[in-house]
Amino acid sequence: MHTVERKTVTIGASLSCADLYDLESEIVRLERAKIDFIHYDVIDGRFNDTFILGVPTLKAVRPHTDLPIEVHLALFNPERYIGQFVDAGADYLAVHYEAMDDPRRVLETIRNAGAGPVLALRAETKTNERIEALLASVDWVLKLAVNPGYAGQSFQKRVLQDVAELKSAVTALGLRTAIAVDGNVNKDTIPGIVKAGGDILIGGSSGLFLKDRPVSEAKDVLLKTALSCLDGAG
Repeated sequence: MHTVERKTVTIGASLSCADLYDLESEIVRLERAKIDFIHYDVIDGRFNDTFILGVPTLKAVRPHTDLPIEVHLALFNPERYIGQFVDAGADYLAVHYEAMDDPRRVLETIRNAGAGPVLALRAETKTNERIEALLASVDWVLKLAVNPGYAGQSFQKRVLQDVAELKSAVTALGLRTAIAVDGNVNKDTIPGIVKAGGDILIGGSSGLFLKDRPVSEAKDVLLKTALSCLDGAG
């Protein structure tokens, strides 16, 4: 298993926002930029009305990088696919609270399969006691700030309150569970995310894969923006 090194601020790259025609070169660029991990979206056409990536592409990518890969299963009944994606090379599996009948059992199944469990939450899902009870069972929480599957959406600012509530719950329980935010993460939205308690930032089309600058430069901007906020300079 390739493990994500927890840092003050951890940066992930959403592979679905990269140039899918040239993934080999894109992954080399991510490695050179010292991205911490790859975020790999899988959508089933039901959880949201689009399709992204899958097992064959993951199998093709895995042998060519040592970067940890978090597979985001934005689909119903994720327990049906755990084995396939772990066998294909997933280091972490993010499964949606809204898509499971028995979240605790699914998270345990992921752990037993040799991957790190991540609890994913849609933008509109509010923090509640049932979610808080799962925080000790996961490596991090993945909070979406947009609807899964479409690049270029506006950041939903109400998500910041949910991030803050998750952070408060993590602190109150004495846990180290990280909080990741995915969706329109860029230099304009990062200050609010970091202030609320997010410490994993997943860059996509608005913050990392930009037309006017290399990935390495874009990553540095994201990281410096986040760190400056933590230092009180932002």
